[in-house]
Amino acid sequence: MGRVRLLVVDSVAALFRSEFQADQGLERSRHLTAFATALHKLSASYQLPILCVNQVGVRHGPVDSKVVPALGMAWANQVMVRLMVTRLPGAVSMGTQSSARRRLEVVFAPHLARDSCLFGVWREGTRGLPSPPTQDTSS
Repeated sequence: MGRVRLLVVDSVAALFRSEFQADQGLERSRHLTAFATALHKLSASYQLPILCVNQVGVRHGPVDSKVVPALGMAWANQVMVRLMVTRLPGAVSMGTQSSARRRLEVVFAPHLARDSCLFGVWREGTRGLPSPPTQDTSS
């Protein structure tokens, strides 16, 4: 029997946005916390990484806009590592295949520096892409 190596939970936000009304924020937070606790227990018990895909929203401020997790702070405070994947303009080719350029960014992780890398998605899976050269602004 094979071992599960990764658990992916897609769109937690869809469940919690559709099940609770706007005035049920406290109850929603309790359920989110219980769900996160169950995932933490699974992860610890089976040494299993868990990837929760969360949608984001945009909070418009007086000066700028900011990307925020769709489930708010109740969920954001439960995660151990926050990564953001962004689809970038343009495409890259590999043989007869092409892929949109994407950036994977470490937004928060207590054990990692904030950093990012570029990648593409191909039939065989994902592959890193070379980063564009940085310009030296010290001169």
